[in-house]
Amino acid sequence: MIQEENLRELVEFDGQNYPVLSLYLNVDPRQRSTEKYRLALRRLFATAPEADPADIQRIEQYIDLEYDRQARGIVCFSCQKKDFWRVYTFEVPVDDTIMIDRRPLVRRLVDLIDTYGYLGVVAVDRLGARFFSFHLGVLEEATGTVGEDVKRHKQGGWSASRYQRHEDEAAMSNLRLAAELTEEYARQYHWRHLVLAGTDGNVAQFKEMLPKSIQSLVVGSTPLSLTASPQEIRERTEAIALNAHHDYNQRLASRLLVAAAKNANAVVGLEPTLDALQSGRVYQLLFTENYNVDEGLVQRCLDCNYLSLSDDGVCPLCGGATEAIPDAINTIARRAIIQDALVTVLPPDNPLVAEGQYLGAYLRY
Repeated sequence: MIQEENLRELVEFDGQNYPVLSLYLNVDPRQRSTEKYRLALRRLFATAPEADPADIQRIEQYIDLEYDRQARGIVCFSCQKKDFWRVYTFEVPVDDTIMIDRRPLVRRLVDLIDTYGYLGVVAVDRLGARFFSFHLGVLEEATGTVGEDVKRHKQGGWSASRYQRHEDEAAMSNLRLAAELTEEYARQYHWRHLVLAGTDGNVAQFKEMLPKSIQSLVVGSTPLSLTASPQEIRERTEAIALNAHHDYNQRLASRLLVAAAKNANAVVGLEPTLDALQSGRVYQLLFTENYNVDEGLVQRCLDCNYLSLSDDGVCPLCGGATEAIPDAINTIARRAIIQDALVTVLPPDNPLVAEGQYLGAYLRY
């Protein structure tokens, strides 16, 4: 399973004179049989005639002989000429993609991690809570806690209200304990998103007990029993996380347009974003899914690595010779990651596109 350190390794790898073959393949058994995804693989290879046969052979070897057929998606990076081979399997949806370039195609991995990575789920009721930590569809941790017993007093009479007060206090104590543990698990497992499960009343009370920093991670809630299976919990909460991710990114893009219009530490458009990236000012990069810059529009200096829109083959910074970049967005995303900037992939129907723009950035200063 891929982690941040794996992503950084991919970001830093450079095949130089030997291109890297990047392959994303949907192998979800609920959608494709073995024959269907092998046919899809052959079709992908047919669209990349420039691929090194050694890289194709290595991927085919993995698919035919090494893959255990237990995943929903496969991502491979191969540069056999430089003895580079990385493969990752995923329990979340992966779209078919192939690219040949000197560097691995990382921007789609960024989107997978942003959508499905580091997801926490807390199911609560008046008796206790269960905690789940998922990363890219894989359950990393599941645990539970039971607090003070809460039993509804059935009998009337003078003591009924006293018993009920005790029961309510015990239930609130259990929820407070669950809130403290939620904060602890959020730090331990680096949760980026949090889904709350339970009745509307319990979830509302519980959320109010969480620190503001943890409340900000909550992306939704669902009615779910504490006895639900991890599989049911994963499927239910992944759908919530996906929808919340889409809605959040739409709002993020809208706010970016407003901030850029006010010159409030934000820019939109290719050239302003490139300029901000070169000066290390990008705090969060946003770009539209499947957005591709015309090949040759963005040039990279062979001497200083400066990126520019220069079309005369000369670097505007140092005067060195430049070369065209096949996938400029992948390069821009990679450099943003190196600078420890956040990278967000927007849906195709985002507000930037409505304004004739496809990328932009929030700035550090």
